[in-house]
Amino acid sequence: MPHLIHVDEELKPVAYEEADELNVLDCLEKRGLELHSHCRAGICGTCRVKLLRGVVKYPAGPPLAYVREGEILPCCCEPVTDIEIKTY
Repeated sequence: MPHLIHVDEELKPVAYEEADELNVLDCLEKRGLELHSHCRAGICGTCRVKLLRGVVKYPAGPPLAYVREGEILPCCCEPVTDIEIKTY
């Protein structure tokens, strides 16, 4: 069963299919949603978003970029549950 990603209070969430997606950023881009990004490896922090609800994991370990409490880097994380994010 896919996890749902709710973005900026959009009415229709995006479905994250674990077998088909590399990370949250990849999933959103495949469905036409654009986020600012640069390194795509968790180093620069450009793609930083607020995590309003839900849980994510970082399969390759914690990102190197500074991430404040309540924020995630979609370029290197995967949802563990349905999530809701707010872009800046």
